[in-house]
Amino acid sequence: MNAQRICMLAVLTGTVVPTLADSDIEWRQQARVGKVAVMANPLGKGSRTAFYEARGFTADAIRPYAESCGFSFGMQNGGTRTLTTRLADWHALGTDGRRIALRSPEAWDAAWEKAGVPQPARIAFRWAQFQSQNVFAPGDWIMGMATLEAAPVGPFRLVARYSDEKGSHEIVLDRLDCAHD
Repeated sequence: MNAQRICMLAVLTGTVVPTLADSDIEWRQQARVGKVAVMANPLGKGSRTAFYEARGFTADAIRPYAESCGFSFGMQNGGTRTLTTRLADWHALGTDGRRIALRSPEAWDAAWEKAGVPQPARIAFRWAQFQSQNVFAPGDWIMGMATLEAAPVGPFRLVARYSDEKGSHEIVLDRLDCAHD
């Protein structure tokens, strides 16, 4: 994650981040392909509601997002090649075999705009999300929240795709489950 995004996220969340390293976060799920890693933690309704109410959302406005199956995701490029990832290429697979897409931050933002959510709250939302498209230079990492279009039959598998100059690759996180709070 670039320094500008870390600083902006820290400002928006009121967090002091003297140094933030991959080792500072305890990830419940993680998988690697070579030196590229994807990590995930389920996020409950209460924590997401409180987080976004503190940033200008009403409880009613944030309810659909908070009630969806959501995660904090991290991705790190520990390799020597630049890579790209798009959330549109990621999906969940439930135990019933159903494929479920991730809902883009832009889709949520369109709903917030239609609902009249104030611009500062919508900006805070965008900065806290795992971005729809990312380019990772060697050593870069990012973290952010994302939701699925629907709750899969769990435990489920998340397939995270990325590409580099050698082609397309995927990292699979197994045995994920939506938070139940």
